[in-house]
Amino acid sequence: MPAVEAWLLGGPADGRFTHVEVDDDGSLPQAIVLPQSGAYLGARDHPSPPVQHRYLRCAGEVDPPTFRYDGPVPQDQ
Repeated sequence: MPAVEAWLLGGPADGRFTHVEVDDDGSLPQAIVLPQSGAYLGARDHPSPPVQHRYLRCAGEVDPPTFRYDGPVPQDQ
């Protein structure tokens, strides 16, 4: 599947580029969900479970395409 590079603003991936898969006709999705996990020193010595974070595509034609952080995805979705 073809991919484009997109700019992520806000949230845990702030200021990073990532590859985003496009539809069969080359269109970008309106939202992407990125799982992210972390490890913490101290009380926990193992990674916490991944949390999914949602980024919504900004309106207008931006090059590179830009997605703005919308918050974590509720665990029940």
